[in-house]
Amino acid sequence: MPQITWTTTEPTPQAGQLLVVPLRDDHDAAALEARFGKSVPTAMQAANFRNKPGESFAFTRSLANDVLERVLVLGVGPLGDASVVRTLAHDAVRQAQGFGATRVVLDLRKSSAGTVPWSDDASAALRIGDLVAQGAELGVYAYERFVAEDKRSRRTVKDVVVWADTAAPDEGTRQGTVIAAAIAKARDLVNGPAGLVTPTHLATVAKEIVDGLAADHDVALTVLDREACAERKMGCFLGVAQGSDEPPRFIHLSYRPRQKSRGRACLIGKGVTFDSGGYSLKPTDGMLDMKMDMAGAAAVIAAFDAIVRLELPWEVHVIVAATENMVSGRAYRLGDILVASNGKTVEINNTDAEGRLTLADAMVYASQLEPDFMLDFATLTGACMVALGPKIAGVMAKDDALAEDWIAASNRSGESMWRLPLPDDLKEQLKSKFADMKNTGERWGGALTAGLFLSEFAEGHRWLHCDIAGPAMASKPYGVTTAGGTGFPVATIVEFLTGDVRPPAK
Repeated sequence: MPQITWTTTEPTPQAGQLLVVPLRDDHDAAALEARFGKSVPTAMQAANFRNKPGESFAFTRSLANDVLERVLVLGVGPLGDASVVRTLAHDAVRQAQGFGATRVVLDLRKSSAGTVPWSDDASAALRIGDLVAQGAELGVYAYERFVAEDKRSRRTVKDVVVWADTAAPDEGTRQGTVIAAAIAKARDLVNGPAGLVTPTHLATVAKEIVDGLAADHDVALTVLDREACAERKMGCFLGVAQGSDEPPRFIHLSYRPRQKSRGRACLIGKGVTFDSGGYSLKPTDGMLDMKMDMAGAAAVIAAFDAIVRLELPWEVHVIVAATENMVSGRAYRLGDILVASNGKTVEINNTDAEGRLTLADAMVYASQLEPDFMLDFATLTGACMVALGPKIAGVMAKDDALAEDWIAASNRSGESMWRLPLPDDLKEQLKSKFADMKNTGERWGGALTAGLFLSEFAEGHRWLHCDIAGPAMASKPYGVTTAGGTGFPVATIVEFLTGDVRPPAK
């Protein structure tokens, strides 16, 4: 990971340096020409560089003492947008790697980048430092565990120097670095093949995290095996798990802050480490990426690491019901009736709607901890992707204050989310002749009926559901994301728990 520093004085040019200059539509053309000479704007125009976000133009200039400096001009959007800031720092480092640069100087002075939103706002300055650090650190990310040494990406960048009118954002660098490391950890879990990232592996990673934190923090880990889950009558979770030779693992991580806690939060992640669809078997194309069906679990486990390292002011419990969904002579069948740990019965009309079954018992378990609120994260429905596309998560909650605070945190973090309704009249679709409910409704409104199903297991507690089926994995790079696991929504989880959460409206 590169070392990140902020400075108000011009960094002395050195060999292997890349100067990165963000350029917006409203940039000062005369100032650009005065700085780099008339030939540069002329060459940019000839190359059809139009200052649009994502565009870049590189050139080399000669400085004193025969020093050659590589310069990269990047088109950017408004720097008040969190996703733009993260992407700018990410792209600067990512392209520097391509040039073989060892140091990046990112020019964010007003005279270069235009008006910046953090000049006179201490809290905004901290957030910008956080976002720049996240982007820069993720700029060197690659999952290459199974790639031959001679084919792995070059990681040349050692230092990132941010040249700005104030060095105040430097105070946010540590938080951004910790969050970026957690995002990378979540990405590694999602990118790992299902033969490696099993329920047992998730439990092992959770243990490694706790072991690494236990000396300085009040953390603990409980892992329940199949028998212990049966004692707790987790019939829905175990119904999904019964078809696999891989043993299920029910994982509970806990953290208690040393300072006064603002409350108790439960973070629940869907942990289906491979989803064949069961007897409602997925086609080959639909099964290829199903190692990612534990992205919710990856996010909450990795976020736990960041939450503790940053000593956030909440008592936090992370809950993951980890299993595979496989086909075998023992697998659960269409028409089976499963009994959840709160006694509710569920008729199975689609074995490929397994995530909500595992979450049901996880939510009941979490509710017994008497949380102030619980949030669940799941690659739950293709219907949510149909509604919102591949980059936006769907958020559902009956609690307006909780949903609004969560969406606000996502905006500050640069992760895209959109609130969807939970209309009670759609519960009609979940009615069963033989049980309390079915596990799926009709095709129309499938993301919403999945949320309504989960609402039956909130047990009266404040609860929010975040369907991350789209943004959990990317088919191609965008923003700070490489192809593969994205680590979404680790940044929002940490941002949400950094401050207060409003009580429900009366």
